[in-house]
Amino acid sequence: MGPQTRSNPSVVTLSVEQLEFLAEQVSKKIDAKLEAREKFVDKRLEELQDENDQLKEKTDDLEQRNRLENLRIFGVSEKKDEHTDQLVMEVASEQGIFLERKSISRSHRVGKKIDGKHRAIIVKFVSYADRQKMFLAKKELKGTGITIREDLTRLRQEILRKASEYYDNVWIQNGVIVIKDGNRFHRVHTMKKLNNIINESK
Repeated sequence: MGPQTRSNPSVVTLSVEQLEFLAEQVSKKIDAKLEAREKFVDKRLEELQDENDQLKEKTDDLEQRNRLENLRIFGVSEKKDEHTDQLVMEVASEQGIFLERKSISRSHRVGKKIDGKHRAIIVKFVSYADRQKMFLAKKELKGTGITIREDLTRLRQEILRKASEYYDNVWIQNGVIVIKDGNRFHRVHTMKKLNNIINESK
């Protein structure tokens, strides 16, 4: 009589159907964990993006505040060995404003020099009051080819450009973009707010 084969009670024999069922359950658990992890990562990325946007907005706001005493003057002929402080005073004179040199903190041309084109002059005033005198009298320069604008950060320039694409009545007030949409007025200083206004108008 040959040796008897004893069954190992610790070994469980599963059918193909049972194995497939277990594999499916394991797969579902793995998928659920991966989905939960993906949602967590997406949420955290969104939170980090919001924090980054808020930091950029605060930085931009601080930079714009530092430009409140500035103006940009366009259309003034550029010459060799010029003195931009003197040019600013001449523009003020055309506006009927007496501006002393001591009222100017500093001024200079901005941008890359291109033959045949006159770069803008950026001027920083000692006081906001003198800055406002020139800015509010900019209409006196009509027909001269000279224009005066507020000195905006790069972000605010982009907001202004985009706002002007969607609305006809857009202007700047102390670094803030103002939009007139029908009978409503919007004061905008972030791209997020502008996008919200545009979406609400649709």
